[in-house]
Amino acid sequence: MMTIFLAFLFQPQLSGWELLSSVEIVMGYDDFMGAEVEQPKFSKQLKLREGKELTLEGFIIPLQQESDQDYFVLSRFPYQSCFFCGAAGPETVVEVYSDAEFRFTDERVRVTGTLKLNDDNPLHLFYILENCEVKKMD
Repeated sequence: MMTIFLAFLFQPQLSGWELLSSVEIVMGYDDFMGAEVEQPKFSKQLKLREGKELTLEGFIIPLQQESDQDYFVLSRFPYQSCFFCGAAGPETVVEVYSDAEFRFTDERVRVTGTLKLNDDNPLHLFYILENCEVKKMD
C-alpha cells in the first residue's frame, strides 16, 4: 500500500500541452449528432486540474472576422499544422474565452485561464479555457 502511495506522490506533474495530451480518444455514439464521434477519456491528472488555472502557449485560430476577438481557438501548432488542417489531434486545440478583446496576430501568444473539460458536447472542443488573459509573446 505504501508503495502505491509513494508512486502516486512522485509521479511527474504534467503541465501545459503535455497535460492536455494525457487523454485517450475513443469512438462513441452521440445522440445529438446521430453518429459515432470522437470522445475523450480524461486522465486522473486532467480531472484534478479541472477548474484550476492553466497556461498555454500557441497560435490563434480566429473564429470571427473582426480583428479584435474575445473568443477563438488556441492551437499548439501554427495554422498550417493545426488540428483543423488534419496534421494534429483534438488534444492540440483549446477554445478560449477571454475577459477582454485581443487583436489577432500570427505570432505566438500565452493564454492563462480556468480549465474546463468537455466530454459531452460535440459542438465544443475537448478543452475550454475561461476567464482568460491573453498576451503576445516577446
